[in-house]
Amino acid sequence: MPLRDWILSELKSAFEHQGEDGIVVWYDAGGTLSELVDEVVLEGVRLIKFDGSFLALRFELESNSPDLTGKWLIYVPEKPLQESWLRDFELLGERLEMDLLSLLQRRCNLTVTLILTDLLRNRPENSKRLVRKWEQLMGDRMIIESEIINGLLAIAFGLNSWDIQDAVLLFLSEQNWQETWQEKLGEQGLWEIWRKRLQEHFGWTDTETPTNEKDLKVKAKASILLADLVCSDPSLARNFPFVPSDVNKCEALSQLAKRWRDSTTWQAFYRSAANEVEQQYGLREILSLNEAMVNAETFKVIDDLWVQELRRAVHPDGSNFGEKVENLERIAEARKGLFWSQYDDVLKNLWEAVGLAVKIWRKTQDAIKVSEKLQSVEEFTKRYTDDWWQLDYWALKLACVQNSLEAEDKNRFLNPAWVAYHKFLDSVNRAFMDAVKREGWKPTQRDFWQNIRLHQERVAIFIVDALRFDLAKHLQEQVKNVVKFDVSILKTALPSITEVGMAALLPDVEKLSVTWEGERLIVKVGGEVITTKNDRKKWLERFIKKNGKVIDLNELRQIDLGPLKTLVILSQELDEFGTFASDLHPRGLLEMVNRIAQAVKFVAEKGFQRIFVVADHGFLYVPEGCKVCTVSAPSNTLLTKRRFVIGSQPKGCWAVKANELELEGELLFAFPEGFSVFALSGEVGNFFHGGLSLQESIIPLLKGCVISASKVSVKMEEIPEITSRTLKVRIGAINKTIFDQPRKVKVLVNNRESKSVEVGINNPKGEISLLWLDAFEDPPEFVNVQLLDAEANQVLEEKKVPVKLVI
Repeated sequence: MPLRDWILSELKSAFEHQGEDGIVVWYDAGGTLSELVDEVVLEGVRLIKFDGSFLALRFELESNSPDLTGKWLIYVPEKPLQESWLRDFELLGERLEMDLLSLLQRRCNLTVTLILTDLLRNRPENSKRLVRKWEQLMGDRMIIESEIINGLLAIAFGLNSWDIQDAVLLFLSEQNWQETWQEKLGEQGLWEIWRKRLQEHFGWTDTETPTNEKDLKVKAKASILLADLVCSDPSLARNFPFVPSDVNKCEALSQLAKRWRDSTTWQAFYRSAANEVEQQYGLREILSLNEAMVNAETFKVIDDLWVQELRRAVHPDGSNFGEKVENLERIAEARKGLFWSQYDDVLKNLWEAVGLAVKIWRKTQDAIKVSEKLQSVEEFTKRYTDDWWQLDYWALKLACVQNSLEAEDKNRFLNPAWVAYHKFLDSVNRAFMDAVKREGWKPTQRDFWQNIRLHQERVAIFIVDALRFDLAKHLQEQVKNVVKFDVSILKTALPSITEVGMAALLPDVEKLSVTWEGERLIVKVGGEVITTKNDRKKWLERFIKKNGKVIDLNELRQIDLGPLKTLVILSQELDEFGTFASDLHPRGLLEMVNRIAQAVKFVAEKGFQRIFVVADHGFLYVPEGCKVCTVSAPSNTLLTKRRFVIGSQPKGCWAVKANELELEGELLFAFPEGFSVFALSGEVGNFFHGGLSLQESIIPLLKGCVISASKVSVKMEEIPEITSRTLKVRIGAINKTIFDQPRKVKVLVNNRESKSVEVGINNPKGEISLLWLDAFEDPPEFVNVQLLDAEANQVLEEKKVPVKLVI
């Protein structure tokens, strides 16, 4: 029952036996219930509040009712005097001495103890704070001493409900330079109670429990973190006698450590505390590695020791890398996802690199063995699209992180993988070329437009230069919540260059012809030149006709898409980046694909139901540490590029006439075998296309439908007021159907944005923490708390919340 109902009941009882006229003089020492007085005046009763002068109070009552008729409630927020100025009114009516504590005693049979007397009666400000938060903190609780103390502690720590783990983390993490926790809690009579609570929580004895805040924090940090360590490896318990021997209590502290690590608000404090405890207890000398420590993440020194162990296990030249791959992979995969890797890029990249190097080494061994048994182009194509493409993707990802490793670690852990990847690219593609020599090459790019029904539904078609198969799989993953893509393959026209591949993708093209005119390669269809990008755009515009448009990727957000039924988007960013970037970093290739993914999501949001993505050719990427082979370039050629020549038949190459490649013309093309390029002047580079390899010639075709399933709705729980600079918002997901997708949300307060949290059918509840106000910054009276969809940046809910900081 709300406090106001209890007060009303007491006042009603006091007035009941007085008849039509009556006076109740209500003494509330310290004004503990003063904020509710205006809400508890009974119907027909007039209220007079004592404002410091009893004479003024008497004058007000006698002026309004000289004969004291009617019903009057006189509220005095003070202890009654021994010689009362209102004695005659008390005798005429009724004297009621009722502060918060006596109200609870009357209504709840609460035992009045010395502790409660000190907390609520001797410190009336405590009572006032508790009254303000009564419904939130005490509304559904038993009214007993321990629950009242929990409520007071929750208020002191700025919590919306009592949780000793939250309180412990606040005690250890939040810094207040104006007042220590010991001073703050001491003023409220709670310091010794808090010490006792910590003693019980950690399982300390009286003598083990420090008396001052500094030492208490030091011991609490050590207890939490070392208990977490002991849960990972129980054999360490003998080194830390103050860690609880009770398994359940130790596990509870370990869960608290995990909660500390997982909190975006308190992670910085966790790292600082862990480093302090690590140094204080000399953990580098104490710890020894074993199976139990593979997943331990309490202290950074554990990662340091594992790195040291790996370096000692693998020879500096990596010669025994293959013997260690099973354990290397297991350890690296475990460590890369743990806490300290999130905050140390060098450490994270090392674990990522070792894990990828092992995957590449193992997969290449298998692929090379399998390739020796394959005979047909179809068999090679199937193997590549089933899983060999992963090797190219892993190689790109490994190249993204390898430069953060020390030179010795590259030699030890990465070089074996690069040697294996080189062997894979060379031997598998030589075998693939042998199969092509036997069967011939039959490009299938001209089949692309058979998949598309124009003018029947809104269709967006992305024609992407140099989208390799593995990058298409990456694109599929990036947009999986918006577009359901099926990935199939096409075989590119040769040579695998933009001029030929893009022309082969044009609609209504029966046959391409290639000629050498004016010192350059010319591509034609029925006598019409379509060598340049503008040539191809004009062709496409004639084909798609009304309600269609052909644009470049960078124009997508600048035009009105509303009236369009067919949209063709041309993207050359990948090829241009790979070809012309002076210092090509593989991360840039992935970022280019992410840009295309954003564009796919954009057209999906604009109402295009069907989306296609196709490439003109792929590419070979040569990571640092993976050397490409070179073959002598012939001198008597029309054109010599790294991966093909025109007009010559050099040794060690596959020479083939245009008409054998389903091209019209008499030109002779030659392609180097395996992982080889022609030796030309200048730097070799690391991005190649034009030749015949699985990576260059087996290209992706993505056919997709926009996913129409809605996302769950998300609501914030009630926020009565904000009492701390760190705001915690509890959120809940509401689904209309069992097919509703999860939703990522974030909170915006005071121009501060939280990290996103995902909630859905399987995890309907979540909590968002946000430091919304800086230290020493004056708080506003109110703030708007906005809940946003993190992906669409759409406001889902907004609340105007009063700010009443505890300190």
